[in-house]
Amino acid sequence: MMDSITISVIVPIYKVEGYLDRCVRSLIEQTYTNLEIILVDDGSPDSCPEMCDGYAKEDSRIRVIHKPNGGLSDARNAGIEAASGDYIMFVDSDDYIDPDACERLASFMKDRPDIIIGDGKSNDKNRKIKHCGFYSACSGKEYLKRAVKANAMPVMVWLYVFNKDFLNNYGFRFKKGIAHEDEEFTPRVFLEAASVIETGVCFYNYMVRNDSITTNPDLRKNAVDLYNTCLDLEKRYEQLEDNELKKILLDSLVMKYLSLAQTGRLYRYGRAYIHKSFVFRNSFFTKTKFKAVLYCLNPSLYWHVNNITKKIK
Repeated sequence: MMDSITISVIVPIYKVEGYLDRCVRSLIEQTYTNLEIILVDDGSPDSCPEMCDGYAKEDSRIRVIHKPNGGLSDARNAGIEAASGDYIMFVDSDDYIDPDACERLASFMKDRPDIIIGDGKSNDKNRKIKHCGFYSACSGKEYLKRAVKANAMPVMVWLYVFNKDFLNNYGFRFKKGIAHEDEEFTPRVFLEAASVIETGVCFYNYMVRNDSITTNPDLRKNAVDLYNTCLDLEKRYEQLEDNELKKILLDSLVMKYLSLAQTGRLYRYGRAYIHKSFVFRNSFFTKTKFKAVLYCLNPSLYWHVNNITKKIK
């Protein structure tokens, strides 16, 4: 029976007292009631710890973990360790989900896939975050091939629901202390998944905050972490036997790196942030090769040409 499946919802919490109530209320009021709601207070210095304890008194399904500040990855890992449900989903504490989100997603759990795929929408511009539209069950590798090729493979973990046994059997956890932790986590998980299913269910409401990491004008820390993540993933991708998938994934790493190089204007910070060899050796498709050549010739020129092109579009 579908309603016998328990979903553990993990919410990492740090300095979000103005957003937390909306997030937690969206979980408490779910039409699917067989939930375990894990609030992970990551050493938040505001009123969030007391708020969490208040929610736990209000609803017996809520468990609170108070821990020293260790960052987003550490908080998520603590939630995974504590989870007792059949499936795990992540909700960031400044976001929220639709009232029937868990009910709609649970309808895809009867065959116990490793990963269930949903969509989201950004409230600031009402922009949908969608996948590739392949709705047949398949392996994670097959899905990656289709989705990355279609440029429709967002990595944010809150768009996915994970079979807890699958995560634990492979020991999947988030890498601590880095930015772009989802870039590192999501591809690894999909590469090992035997069964994934895209649902087309748009359930997640993602908020853009002026004080969030994604709006930080100095992205040098992000750049270092993303590059190191790309190097780690490059080693994994090189071992793939499917040559087409290998090229698609390696090429996608270049596009991710160049995107951050553009957003963060990394050419301004010197050679430590310029990785021409990585870009050149992992470019396999025409568009990426063109970008790679221009970037390798002159990173500053690459940025200005890209900037002009975007303004024209």
